[in-house]
Amino acid sequence: MTIKRRRGGAWWLGLVGPLVVVAGLGSGTAPAVSAASAKVVTFAEEPGVAPNYILPMQGDSYFSNANLSDFSQLLYLPLYWFGDQGKPVLNESLSLAQPPVFSDGNKEVTVTLKHWVWSNGTPITARDVVFWLNLLSAVTDPNAPAIGSSSAPGPGWAASVPGGFPQNVVSYAQTGEYTVSFTLNRSYNPTWFLYDELSQIYPLPQASWDRLSATGAVGSYDSSAEARSAVAGTSPAQYLPSQPGTASSGALGVAQFLNSESEDLSSYDSNPLWQVVDGPFQLSELTTAGFLKLVPNPSYSGSPKPSIAAFEELPFTTDSAEFDALRSGRLTIGYLPTQDLSQKKSLESDEGYSYNRWSVLGVDFFVYNFTGQRTGPVFSQLYFRQAMQSLVDQPELIRDFTGGTSTVNNGPVPTTPSNSDVSPSLAKAEVYPYDPSRAVALLKDHGWQVTPGGTSTCARPGSGSGQCGSGVQKGQKAVFKIDYLSGSTQLDNIMAALQSTMRSKAGIELQLHAETYGSLAEQVFAGCSSTNHCNDWDLANYSTSNTWVYFPDYLPTGEELFYTGASANNGYYSNPTADTDITASNTAPDHSAEIQALYKYEDFVAKDLPVLEVPNSAYQLTVYKSDLRGLVPQGIFAEIYPQDYRFSS
Repeated sequence: MTIKRRRGGAWWLGLVGPLVVVAGLGSGTAPAVSAASAKVVTFAEEPGVAPNYILPMQGDSYFSNANLSDFSQLLYLPLYWFGDQGKPVLNESLSLAQPPVFSDGNKEVTVTLKHWVWSNGTPITARDVVFWLNLLSAVTDPNAPAIGSSSAPGPGWAASVPGGFPQNVVSYAQTGEYTVSFTLNRSYNPTWFLYDELSQIYPLPQASWDRLSATGAVGSYDSSAEARSAVAGTSPAQYLPSQPGTASSGALGVAQFLNSESEDLSSYDSNPLWQVVDGPFQLSELTTAGFLKLVPNPSYSGSPKPSIAAFEELPFTTDSAEFDALRSGRLTIGYLPTQDLSQKKSLESDEGYSYNRWSVLGVDFFVYNFTGQRTGPVFSQLYFRQAMQSLVDQPELIRDFTGGTSTVNNGPVPTTPSNSDVSPSLAKAEVYPYDPSRAVALLKDHGWQVTPGGTSTCARPGSGSGQCGSGVQKGQKAVFKIDYLSGSTQLDNIMAALQSTMRSKAGIELQLHAETYGSLAEQVFAGCSSTNHCNDWDLANYSTSNTWVYFPDYLPTGEELFYTGASANNGYYSNPTADTDITASNTAPDHSAEIQALYKYEDFVAKDLPVLEVPNSAYQLTVYKSDLRGLVPQGIFAEIYPQDYRFSS
């Protein structure tokens, strides 16, 4: 989840030259850029999105690439690292553990850690893995109070899926100083369990973080009575609600404490918790304006060791402000807005930049809110989703607004970058190509009075043939509020084009609302359901490119994205056929069977349209100083490697 996943954040840069302040920085006092140094690399954050949460265990409202790929994952390494030279594979050299060993018909798993160390010199052991598992079990246990309530203000976990990890683990235990064993509730495909389940584990420094308050002593609270039953081998854990303003004990209490510390951005620089790391960098500075500075961790066990003096992330309010800084030659790594593609050659010749299109395993879409009391019943009608999709002219959007840098989106797995996971049938042609006449016919055939250029309404309510569908009211207007991330000219243009086409061709009115990521996340991840309706948004897009990037579910089998009740399924889509197909891919006995099950899931979902598909944007049109080495190839899962950065001069 990650965000999931979701690009909610971005990118890179550096700075050489005299002491300057970058124009267009977010609100607050803008930090001065470091003094001239070839060893300081800075990168430009995506407009409106900045790192604001350090704990790797992140709930929906914090789960973004800005917080995970670009921040906490550089400090706290996952148990297994995925992505190697731009390929979607396990990176054994950067992983904290050896590849897992499966036995007993793939129902037993043994993980053995390498002998890496924390920055304070203590070894990373199996106890640190169990610490994560205990906290994760506490915040995802269905018997626990709802995350965000007064009795459980814990972090949550955006990658959680009902019946998925860690609920699909019967028990886990530390069986040696560097060994952890898992007993699973059934046989799972080993590749899937590694790439989508064990991939969720981030060993955490138990000897430093296992506490209930900043002033309290470190203990073993995570393994007390409130830890998951799989640890203790007892009956399901009981989570007793605490009084408002007080903390729970046990693993949930530890999770609450770490969450509260993570939400206190003003203390990041001084908080000793965040100085114990195992990644290539450690935190030096983070401001509420979004400026982030990381410096090398001298105790990093991996290779290569960072050679740059610092890695700085700079906030911008708009992509135009970022381009101004780029054009002045002050950034080491930046991104080229599509509206400025004509300036690429001058950036290369005049400012000494190189260019690289960044492709990731991800897809772009707008989420339907299936829980809205007024519009949820409309979106629940497949014919209506088909009509809306038939009004998206993807080739035209690609040509007119992305300079040809995007690709057609035709399902849950992208065709670019090239990968073997995309269904062959979906790689050939769009399931729902642009066809306004078909959209109009679908609406008319299902009881709508279609008014091109005006507002269409439901004329024949009911669930019978030729009627609008269950729950759709007579006279209901095809008017929908669509929220999207502000700051991107490309996205603004695409939104305006969609609005114009849908209204002029079929009388579907989109009310556009550009918002910051924080505002969007607050609405979209509000815990909506059939009983807790969310009525303040109808469709949403929370990124300027690649709404969903596949991590930490690195195989695109869909459980985190479209499985009923999954935390990141923030449109609250539910279809039993999709659930069955997803489960089949997870439990396939071998890779061949898993691939066939994956294709079946993709083909069904592409026809069922749980989201409104729009062109898959390049994750970023990266421009970087030509003397910078180690940036290309860029990470296929949106991961970054500043420890690899070197300068040729």
